[in-house]
Order: sequence, then C-alpha cells, then structure tokens
Amino acid sequence: MGFDPEKFRKEKEREITATYNAMRKRSFKFLFLNVLIVLAVFSFLFFVRNVSPQTYSNIVDTFQLTIEIPKLEYTAPEKIGARVYIVNTKRTEKSFVISDFYFKVYNDLKTIYEFSYPNAVQGSVQALGRRLVFNLEENVFLANLPGGTYTIYARCKINGKTAEISRKFIYKEEIFYGILSEPYYLVGEEFQPSVYVINRTTQPTDITLAKIIWGYKGNEFQEYVNESVRLYPGESYAFKSTTKFKAETEGLEEINAKLYFQDGSIKEFKSVIPITKNPESSPKDIDFNIESEEPVLVGKNPVIKIYLVNKINKERFLKIDKIQFSIAKIGYNFEINNRRVYCIPFGRSFITKLEKLSFTEPGVYDLIITFVSGNSKIEKKVPLAVAK
Repeated sequence: MGFDPEKFRKEKEREITATYNAMRKRSFKFLFLNVLIVLAVFSFLFFVRNVSPQTYSNIVDTFQLTIEIPKLEYTAPEKIGARVYIVNTKRTEKSFVISDFYFKVYNDLKTIYEFSYPNAVQGSVQALGRRLVFNLEENVFLANLPGGTYTIYARCKINGKTAEISRKFIYKEEIFYGILSEPYYLVGEEFQPSVYVINRTTQPTDITLAKIIWGYKGNEFQEYVNESVRLYPGESYAFKSTTKFKAETEGLEEINAKLYFQDGSIKEFKSVIPITKNPESSPKDIDFNIESEEPVLVGKNPVIKIYLVNKINKERFLKIDKIQFSIAKIGYNFEINNRRVYCIPFGRSFITKLEKLSFTEPGVYDLIITFVSGNSKIEKKVPLAVAK
C-alpha cells in the first residue's frame, strides 16, 4: 500500500489528543494534591497558632491535667479566668488521689498569685471525662495586670506521680478611641457624632483634647474643644461634638476624626455611618442568642449579653419598639424600648445586658424574649442553666 497522508494526519491527531488528555489528567491530579497539601499545612499552622501545645500535661496513670482559659489575649481591665481539670484518657471509669496541688500566675518579673493545697483528695472520673480541680475565679479576682506575657502553671501528684502543665496568655493595655453615633440614620436626618475614649490600662490617665477635625463626604470641619478629663482604669468618657452632619444618600458613608491633644500628639480614626430611607416595617428572619462571660451561679449577678441575629444575606435596618425579657419562675422582667439596630448580612448585633438579675436556686430557667417592631412580634424561649 502507498502512503496515505490523510490517514497519517488523523492518526497523529488522535495520538496528540490522547497524550494531551493524559497530561491534563496528571496535571489536575498534581494540582489537586498540591491544594490538599497547602490546606493541610494551613490547617496545621492555624491549629498550632490558636491552640497551645501545652494544653495537656504528661500522662500519669492514664490521667492528664489541663488548664482551660477563656482566651489567650486580655485587655485591661478584664478579669483573668483559668480552670484546672483532671482528664481520664481511658474508656473506663478511673479513680484518683490528688495531693500536693500547686498553682501560680506569674511573669518574668514576679509571681502575681499562687495557691497550694497539700492534702490528698480522692475521686473518680468517667470514661474519657474530666473533673474540675481548681477554679481561679472562685479564689481570687485578678484584673488590671501590667501589660505583658504571663504564664499559668499547675502541678500536683496524681496517684503519687507528678503531673504539671503551663499555659501562656497576653495582657494588653491601651487607650482606646472611637466615634459614637446611632447604629444608622434615615435620609435627611442630621446627626452629631461624639468621640469616646476608654482607659484600658492599669493606671489613671489624664487626657486634654484641644480640637477635632472631622472629615465627611470630602469636606473638613474644625472644632475647638479644649477639654480635660482624668480616667481611671476601665472608665470611659465622650467628648460631645457641636458639629452637625446630614445623612443625604442611602448607603455606607465614612466619617473621619482627627484628634489634636494638648501635648502635641495626634490620633486619627474612622467609622462607617449606615444610611437608609426607612427601617423595615415588618421584620422577620431574625433570631436571638445569649452569651455569658462565665457560668451562671446562685447568689452571683450574671453578665448575660443579648444579641440579635440576622438570618439572611442582606443588611438590615431595624427599629425596635420594645424588647421584653422575662423569667416567670422568679418573677423577673426587664424591658428596653425605642432602639435602632443595624445588622450586616448573616451578622449579629449586641442589644443589651440583662440588669438586676440573680438566682437563689440552681436549675434550668426559661428566659422569654419578646420582640416588637412595627407590625412584627417575635417570641423566643431560651433555656438558662444555673449552677450552685
């Protein structure tokens, strides 16, 4: 047979196509493998950065100690919390004897707090469970620490053998500034923002503000203040402004404040002002959740924060006519009225803290939240556990 150029061309095309497809499959597999490796490395780094490698102690007779802290970074004047637990690593219940317990909080300069209990304590832990050994907050109120890195250390003997563990946390100090305004404004409304300052340090601080230069919609407005204030740790103050601005168009408008202090220093920061034509008339697709800074205990005033949750992918401009919080079992009622709330898509907004609330008996209580806004009324029951 003679050479057929057309047949040769088609065979070559099939060969090239097959080779290209094979290369594509190999490239895709290689790319997929690389993506998996990158995700694995990222996950490992995230875990190492956010979870201390000292979370658990050495294993002693199938037991370990662990120190649980609410967070790794505090800002003055926040209170420090820490709990030491004994953990059973086995799938069967185990008995223990703890003795010579020692606990301390310290930095490179000094020991802030220490506690010791040499006597033996017997107990047992369920399979893969844990039991509380020591709660820092029940023994001492630690707050307003000098800024720096601190170590929490715990040591004891478990069934005659030593176990020890340490965790580190950072305590920061700062003077914080921000712009105080309503959560949102309606088109055509005038507003007067204020500048607020919070002393998040361990020492009293004196602030003398000379003037503020506001920036809004490309214009600058200068305002002389000449006001002095002394703030003690944890205190805040608002420098009231006389400058008025107008909400002209829907959207998010940026406002800038540049502060000039008597000592010659300058501080600048910005905030966003949400603006809408009208709030929602019949809001729905919202929820509520609660947060407590620590377990709710009998005889202690709990710090319970209420948040409004936006359940949809849309920013919300809400006007609360009334929210009522009630616990029928103890005759508790608390109410707030006439509030504006702005929520980002799928976000949440702080509403209030429950005031003048206390419990005399442990148990589970039903907190009823009743929300009224325009033509909407939403009610939710939230269980609240109270311990001794």
